[in-house]
Amino acid sequence: MNRYKHIIFDLDDTLLDFQDTEEQALKEIITLYKLPYNKQTIACYKGINDRLWSQLEEGLISREKVLKTRFSLFLKEFQIDESGSKVEAMYREHLNQGHSTITHATELLNTLSRQGYKLYIGTNGVGSTQRKRLADSKLQGYFEDIFISEEIGYEKPNALFFQHILDTLNTGHKEEFLMIGDRLSSDIKGALNVGMDCVWFNRKKNQPEPLAPKSTYTVSNLMEIAALLEA
Repeated sequence: MNRYKHIIFDLDDTLLDFQDTEEQALKEIITLYKLPYNKQTIACYKGINDRLWSQLEEGLISREKVLKTRFSLFLKEFQIDESGSKVEAMYREHLNQGHSTITHATELLNTLSRQGYKLYIGTNGVGSTQRKRLADSKLQGYFEDIFISEEIGYEKPNALFFQHILDTLNTGHKEEFLMIGDRLSSDIKGALNVGMDCVWFNRKKNQPEPLAPKSTYTVSNLMEIAALLEA
């Protein structure tokens, strides 16, 4: 395992608890529009949002399309005609406040830093939101550099996202890199697209789809990564 020198971390639901943050921000929007705050309403939004993000990852639509339409489509399900951009701005304001960490995130970063690994963030998302949440979480100091899809122009799983990191760091030695993330469709598929080893952080111990990308390693607890690297 000591062949790895550089470790790239996804941010949402790998180091920061995006699901908790999303839930709180979504609750504010649902309450504002006097919709029932229940599992059905949340599932309606997440179904629309997940579909749009999947289309973005496949290169079928733009990030702008996702952010401008997800809430207009959601509210339309409840016969509310509203500007998607307006609701997105309100949602983003709430989202920016969320920075709770995943269990053992700080402990793992401490361990890897002490062991001399170079650490990076490689995340899809809006630059201002991701940077603020990372800074507020007090984790920012662990990372040599931060790579965000909005800022570099490519989304994971596009191989160009990872190639941009390699080019920026002026290295072609992708065998020295390890990508860690929770999403098979973006983190794992993207790393494999460029020939980079990867760890699927399967916190909920989900069973992958039969045709899902197969990660180099799989863990369900972040500290398993430290043990994996020592093996």
